[in-house]
Amino acid sequence: MTVMTRPREFSAAERLPDNGGRPGRRAMTRWAWRLFRREWRQQLLVLALIVVAVAATVIGAAAATNSPPPKNAGFGTAQDLVTLGPSPALAHQIAAVEHRVGRVDVIENQSLIIPGTIEAYDLRSQNPHGAFGQPMLALVSGRYPTTTSQVAVTAGVAAAFRLHFGGTFSEGGTSRRVVGIVENPQSLLDAFALVIPGQVHAPTQVTVLFDKPPGVRLGPNVVTPSSVSNNNPLNPETIVMALATLGMLLIALVAVGGFTVLAQRRLRSIGMLGSLGATDRNIRLVVRMNGVVVGVVGTLLGAVLGVLAWLAYRPHVEASSHHLIGLWALPWAVIGPSMGLAVLATYFAASRPARAMAKVPIVTALSGRPPSPKPAHRSIVPGVLAIVAAILLLGVSGASSHGGGMPELIFGLVALIVAVILLAPLCVSALARVSSRAPIGLRLALRDLARYRSRSSTALAAVALGVLIAVIVAVAAAARYGNVLD
Repeated sequence: MTVMTRPREFSAAERLPDNGGRPGRRAMTRWAWRLFRREWRQQLLVLALIVVAVAATVIGAAAATNSPPPKNAGFGTAQDLVTLGPSPALAHQIAAVEHRVGRVDVIENQSLIIPGTIEAYDLRSQNPHGAFGQPMLALVSGRYPTTTSQVAVTAGVAAAFRLHFGGTFSEGGTSRRVVGIVENPQSLLDAFALVIPGQVHAPTQVTVLFDKPPGVRLGPNVVTPSSVSNNNPLNPETIVMALATLGMLLIALVAVGGFTVLAQRRLRSIGMLGSLGATDRNIRLVVRMNGVVVGVVGTLLGAVLGVLAWLAYRPHVEASSHHLIGLWALPWAVIGPSMGLAVLATYFAASRPARAMAKVPIVTALSGRPPSPKPAHRSIVPGVLAIVAAILLLGVSGASSHGGGMPELIFGLVALIVAVILLAPLCVSALARVSSRAPIGLRLALRDLARYRSRSSTALAAVALGVLIAVIVAVAAAARYGNVLD
């Protein structure tokens, strides 16, 4: 006797969603990874662009942010400093400052001339282990002076006086033995001979470093790092981030065509996925995840390449900026978002072919025939409005004076880029219509571009954007470095 049993009914919590739920997304992600491993050569252009862009962003951001002097240059670890000149009451002035603010670090300098030249150096008395001035003094070799008969000099002073370890440095009738080579990490151009505190008898400048307690008022000659730093909102980080954004937009425009071709190459495989029950959402996820995989792999390779290039280039930046730079002094606040932008660029670049492939019928996809291009009727009004806004904003920025007009310039460039992207399909169609009297080869090429203008317009926009970036860089460089005496 056969016993008939009813099939088990699954509860609402046990049923998978129509798109397969998490197992379905996991399967589509694995399929996208296999697609990348098998077709990575066809995506080599996009991958190389991302690697180069991320590497250039890393080394460019590191060089741009580390080239200016440190924000605490001349302050050490102090939050305030006061500069005092030569005066009979100099000791009383220093004592008064110390009485009001507490702990201080005093650096005394006497400006001297190198015999036979017009170059100057300082005879400096500073405590190497002072409360605030330690970042302004570093030992290259040897040791710091500890007695009145010892001195440590910078490399420039040693070369000017032809000094060596154990040699004699004579100044003002006083001879001292050279015991070390020192430098100012915050200014490698700083030339001085270091002696112990109290050995500069006629200082021309005295710097007092301290942290001012709350509520204490001092004279107008007290300065802070924020009062002497550049408060320009367009700092190097902002400029590099803006250039990285433009570069990633260019990569996204180029990548659209690459992902479209790849999706059409795998049209039968996508049709097989649909025949096995994959929904349109699953198919879109496959193509988009392929873009994400390309972005992640290119970003990681670019970051590694950029860090290695920065480690090799860092000594040259130190030599040109004249201050020491940390080995890992990388602006992660710029590099991190730029890496995220690279992944987002490939994701959105794969979104258009993902939507197109999801609309292809399963039978058509299994046949391997690419779908017939459908004419896209888009209004040119947004593009015209964007280019008008760009012209107005750029005109206003050019008419501004006294360093203004920077916001108008930025928004004008953004509007111009948007206009190029929106008007690119119209330009492709216009070229095809005016090509009736062109040679047959050129006519066929232009008509083919117009037939697939959804793909060719992105390439045209990418080329136009690349030329625009090159022109902006050339014009800005010519305006900045046009004066040969600057």
